Amino acid sequence: MHRRPTPEETEARERLRRFRRGETEELVFKHPTGHPATPTGFCFCDRGALRMVLFCVKAALLDLVLKLPWNGPKLRLLRRLGARIGENVYISARAWIDPMFPDLLTIEDNVFIGMEARILMHEFRIDEFRAGKVILRRGCMIGAFALIGCGTEIGEGATVGAAACVKRAIPAGATAIGNPVRLLRTGAPEAELENPQPPDGGGNDGSSRP
Repeated sequence: MHRRPTPEETEARERLRRFRRGETEELVFKHPTGHPATPTGFCFCDRGALRMVLFCVKAALLDLVLKLPWNGPKLRLLRRLGARIGENVYISARAWIDPMFPDLLTIEDNVFIGMEARILMHEFRIDEFRAGKVILRRGCMIGAFALIGCGTEIGEGATVGAAACVKRAIPAGATAIGNPVRLLRTGAPEAELENPQPPDGGGNDGSSRP
């Protein structure tokens, strides 16, 4: 049965709407919640049967199209769902893009996304909900099986290596490899690897709902 949102949830949803419309300069929206096993006010499943059905249809359609070998339908559907997609973008077969907030995704010109890469625009932590913009700058490359967390910007001409797990900004021209990610700047000796941490100094429990 659909429950009525609390005043706090109503206010938080309005802040999230403003964030999604680009009315704030924040890269990440955060709001404390109860445990994800209980209603949080942010999951589509907390907003009634019709919204749940509509979301499931949208998610299934996006998942199906992203599995196809043809690039054009993927770009057209993502644009219809609100994503900002530049020119000469290629998304490989079986990539996965978070259906919850595709409007928070920006992909600039000449970006390549490898097979089965994952791009998240939201996450549920044990006591917090987050939604974050993902910005893939001009000419960057996302390797196969890489994971890009919400609130992440990949700089112009940067490379995210295969199976890398990225939860922070990657500078222009740099290469990110591994899990946990290590940053290798272009032109630097291979030994000069950094071990960056997320901006809040903490990890990610890896959960994403749905």
